[in-house]
Amino acid sequence: MKLSKEVKVSLLAIVAAVILFFGVRFLKGTEVFSRNNTYYVVYDHIEGLTPSNPVLINGYKVGQVMSIKLLQEQGNQLLVTLKISKEILLGEGATTVLVSSDLLGSKALNLNVGNLSQPLGEGDTLESAIEQGIVERVQAQALPITEKLDSTLARFNEILGADDQQEMSNIIGTLVGDTSSISATVNNLEGTTRSLNGILQQNERRLNAILTNFELLSQQLSDQRVGLGPLLTKLNRLMDSVNNLQLQPTVEKLDQIAQNLDAITAKINEGEGSMGKLINNDSLYDNLNSTAEDLDRLLVDLRENPKRYVRFSVFGGGKDKDKNKEQEEGEDSEQ
Repeated sequence: MKLSKEVKVSLLAIVAAVILFFGVRFLKGTEVFSRNNTYYVVYDHIEGLTPSNPVLINGYKVGQVMSIKLLQEQGNQLLVTLKISKEILLGEGATTVLVSSDLLGSKALNLNVGNLSQPLGEGDTLESAIEQGIVERVQAQALPITEKLDSTLARFNEILGADDQQEMSNIIGTLVGDTSSISATVNNLEGTTRSLNGILQQNERRLNAILTNFELLSQQLSDQRVGLGPLLTKLNRLMDSVNNLQLQPTVEKLDQIAQNLDAITAKINEGEGSMGKLINNDSLYDNLNSTAEDLDRLLVDLRENPKRYVRFSVFGGGKDKDKNKEQEEGEDSEQ
């Protein structure tokens, strides 16, 4: 049986319509042949949420937004219809949180499945919540800073609007609570500045001379003939000469001499040798002391009795000898 052109055109139009329908749903992100449950959630503000935005659990897509309806009779709230896979079980307290899915501001719904021991049925309404975005967080943190900056700028405007120093001191004193200390500080700074200016003017020549000397010194140091280069070269040569000296034998000799001195000192302390006996034995000292005492007695006796030791005879020496001998014997007997 042959089909007429009209039937062929009609069948082609029907097929095209079906393909267009499913194609549009596919492009919208709608799963055509999957089984889904329908749930609802009510928001006061959807922050740019649109149909086909995903519903996520820990970043995994489990559904999507099907439609958004404005409820004017309920204070312009927004009814969001969700299609969630039947494989996902939801329980009492299930919540959808409106979040930003990327930095460009795209929106998504994060799903909290709630208490699965008390499951929800298809068509139930979920609880809603909105996560604070990055912009809102920045605005919340920047608001106190902005207020403080406004107040600070207002104070500075008051200070800059003062006509003279006294009014400025009063304003600063009002800000810090002490006007006299501010005025005293300003006066001290002015006095210090004047003193510094006077010192600089009085010592201008000296400062110029010092700077000139520094400049000459810098030039001399940078000179290749008399600067640091030749001096460092000489120091290097001196260090090389010191390194080349045979100091090790000299050090060994000194060490040997020190050892010999230690040995000699040890022998002297132990009383060995003449020096050791002289230092450690007291007999020589005692003998010398005894000899000195005997010599002292001899000198005393010689001074008191010189005739006993010295005799002179020119004439008749024999008689004199006999007389002297008798006198000495008589003195000795008397003693």
